[in-house]
Amino acid sequence: MEKKTGRLLSLILAAALSLTLAACGDEKNQEESSEESSVAATQADKEEPEEEKPEEPEEEPADSEPTPEEEAPAAEGKSAAEIIDEVAVGEVKSAALKEVGKLEGDDVEHYGEFLYKSISDDEIRCLDYTGKELLDGKVVYVEKLNGMDLYVYYTEAEGDMSYCGLMDAEGNVVLGTDAKVGTFEEVDGRFIKAYLPEAVTESRDDAIYYATNRQFSIDVGDDDVMYSGTVKLYDTKENKFLESSAAKYDPNYRVGDELIFFYDDDYNTIAFTADDKSVDVGDKTVVGDFITEYTDGRTVVYDKDMKKLFDTEYTISELAGTHDFYAIYDSESGLRGIMHKSGTVMVEPKYNSVTYVADGVFSYNYDDYSKQGLFYVDGTEITKDDYKYVSATGIPGFYSVCTQDGKYQLIDMEGNVLVDDQEYGFTEGSYIKSSDSDEYAYFVVGKKDASLKLKYSGSYLGNQLLDGGSNNAIYDLVTGEALMEGFDKSYEAYGYVYIVKDGETTIYKVEKAAE
Repeated sequence: MEKKTGRLLSLILAAALSLTLAACGDEKNQEESSEESSVAATQADKEEPEEEKPEEPEEEPADSEPTPEEEAPAAEGKSAAEIIDEVAVGEVKSAALKEVGKLEGDDVEHYGEFLYKSISDDEIRCLDYTGKELLDGKVVYVEKLNGMDLYVYYTEAEGDMSYCGLMDAEGNVVLGTDAKVGTFEEVDGRFIKAYLPEAVTESRDDAIYYATNRQFSIDVGDDDVMYSGTVKLYDTKENKFLESSAAKYDPNYRVGDELIFFYDDDYNTIAFTADDKSVDVGDKTVVGDFITEYTDGRTVVYDKDMKKLFDTEYTISELAGTHDFYAIYDSESGLRGIMHKSGTVMVEPKYNSVTYVADGVFSYNYDDYSKQGLFYVDGTEITKDDYKYVSATGIPGFYSVCTQDGKYQLIDMEGNVLVDDQEYGFTEGSYIKSSDSDEYAYFVVGKKDASLKLKYSGSYLGNQLLDGGSNNAIYDLVTGEALMEGFDKSYEAYGYVYIVKDGETTIYKVEKAAE
């Protein structure tokens, strides 16, 4: 049995890896690749220019009369109190498991995010969440897009080409393989990159991605296949390609709520709106959802329609992880602060650097980059600048920090230390190991402590639910209580939870609690 299982899983891996697709030249992949990812990135031969953000921009003379748009009155910013109310951290509430049916067939197995059944020693068929064959048995592999409720499904290769499509958790096709997409890559919660191959190429300069049989890959190998073609953004909200995004190389799209841009081969800015309307920014600069220019000693800010919103004495730059707030820079003091997208300054420049963490919380430092602290959007400093690293955990209102001696702590929005002396950083659903115990402890959000203690480690299901694994229970990490226990086995696929008891598999849907 063990040998057959190993053989079967190796065949599944072989099928998956024969379809493994890697984008060429994508900076995001370079920075965020992981060992579990089937997408391996290569360094672009055509690198994009670094975004110029002069700390002391030279004043530009105004040689021409302003346009009517430029003469429009500036928009009034929201009050700081209104903005603070908008970013208030919501309460983390318990999810529930709702029974939706029984799994069909007794030969169903699971691997990663999908279900399958074995047809022979070298053939499998992927199934939907109920156990039925996907697309008449033509699907050979399925993987989830990170941070999205969408799945990429792969079909058998057609000659030199292998295509994939998009489906939801229930197996409904969102974008079929007739769109001729070779692979997808997440950009944000709405847009994804679609790589459309047109031919096999030997030129790295022409390649938009490559296919490899290697499990781990950071560059094109001798046996890998490179493809030329077109890259486009796909809008999962409107279910359409953005034609303004088309490029014959792998661009680094900068996506805001309303504006998107990238650089062409000549490093010109190609800007367009989220509804695919081209925007001519001329010599101006796109910063998030703003179009800016520096004139008469001030930064003038326009919207996507080139209408003036406001002007400011500060230089404005994007903050990764938020579309609502921007960093502002004072060229005289060399210090930075925070501005809301409405133009309201929330924190005047006083820090050496600022970055966005989560929940209206930012990190800062004064003089030393190795000494970080946290402050709230209203300017309140949550912690002193005592930490080497600070990061979000995925649980609203809780943050992972690393002390100067390399130990990690879990703190809340008041700066209270809830878990101390850990070897690794904390993320939602991760276990907490005690040096004087063999038990695995888990953080219980509602109690603000690590009071759930198990003999065996579990696997996180999302939505503050923990699959206890060998503990044979599903736990609610908001209350620390078991939602379900006494079964033989449990696993997850397509976002559903499968409970096996007495030879029968019951399917449960995770219902998120209303905010």
